[in-house]
Amino acid sequence: MTHKVLRLVFVLEFLMAIVALFTAWSEIGGQATLDLMHWGWKLGLSVAFAGAVVGYSTTLISTDSLWTLRSMRWLMAIVVLCLAIGVVTYYYALQVDNGQSDETGTTSMTFSRPAIRFSAYECC
Repeated sequence: MTHKVLRLVFVLEFLMAIVALFTAWSEIGGQATLDLMHWGWKLGLSVAFAGAVVGYSTTLISTDSLWTLRSMRWLMAIVVLCLAIGVVTYYYALQVDNGQSDETGTTSMTFSRPAIRFSAYECC
């Protein structure tokens, strides 16, 4: 393949990696956690992860051997970024309110009586 075609393939891989990451992230970590998370964390970690995936595949294509020092570095970068994503997601998951009671342990409930309406057209 020519270099121009490879560049296009790597750009498409980068975009697909971002989409796959956000899909998996919202399924595994929960959408409420992602909604609460600061946008900088999501942008930085997703771009770094997608870049590491493209770097890993670039290394695999450029060399004949599967396990080289460069490929191991990119693979370790992917693992470290996955761990960082997990730690940040866990931190924000602890911040999500799950609808539980307040700090004192009391729960207030409100009961309302349904309105009864009589109609002249109703039959017994």
